[in-house]
Parts: sequence; C-alpha cells; structure tokens
Amino acid sequence: MVIDLHNMTCNDAIRFFIGKYNELFKSGYRGSIEVIHGYGSQGEGGVIKKRLRQFLLENKKYLKFSFDVNPGVTFVTPIRAIPQITIEISKDILEFCKESPKSMDKIVGNLFKKYTHKEIFSAVKALVKKGTLDSFFKKNHQVYLTKED
Repeated sequence: MVIDLHNMTCNDAIRFFIGKYNELFKSGYRGSIEVIHGYGSQGEGGVIKKRLRQFLLENKKYLKFSFDVNPGVTFVTPIRAIPQITIEISKDILEFCKESPKSMDKIVGNLFKKYTHKEIFSAVKALVKKGTLDSFFKKNHQVYLTKED
C-alpha cells in the first residue's frame, strides 16, 4: 500500500494521510504503508516530511513507523485509527489560551500554518459550547480563555 503526499500543501498532506490511513485501518489492513512525502528541494527534508514525522511522533499510540534508506519515504504500520484533526486542533487551542485570554485574531495568527480559518473558528465554537473554553469581552473584544479543571 502506498500513500503519496507529493504536490500537496502541508495541511492537506496531513489530512490526506489521516483519511487514507483510517480508510486502510477500517478495511482491516495491518501491513506496512509506504508514505511518499519527498525529501525537499534542498535534499535536507521538506516541510511535509518534517511535519509528517512530527505528527507520527505525536501519535505513536496509533501506529508504528520506520524510515527507509530513501529519505523521501516513511513506512507506517497501523495499530488503531487516528482521531480526526478536531482533537489535535482542540488541544492546540486550549494550550494557546491557557495562560491568558486570547482574541480570535491571536488564535488564528498562532495556528494558521497548521489549520484553516474555518477549522479554527469551528473548533473554538465547539470548545465554548462544550464548556472547556470561556468566552467573554475584554475592552470591547471577545476573548477566549481555557477553563481550569
């Protein structure tokens, strides 16, 4: 099995990987998946390679991975389905809003490289509705602060 991430943005590549990985896992596939991410135009490791490998490290309880002699390939073996990106974005928002209240502009500015504006807005709204993120006004601006446990 092969998942090819060439010609994608970094965010799209991670979403595509999660979707294909979960499809394969749900179909019963437990063999090795060859993930082709390329090695960057400089040969030192492109953005997708770095971000994918960081994602894999953060999600070791869902998969095993190993590197190939070819620096543009990583092998992944499924253990269980990877939670959708909403779990990751929620964690990032709650961490960012932990110390002090943040405006939506600050949240978007901090996370726009990993997520789309729509994903950020939806996640903030869901966290407020769920009660894990407080929303209030400070100096005529709506701000968000992580609720303490």
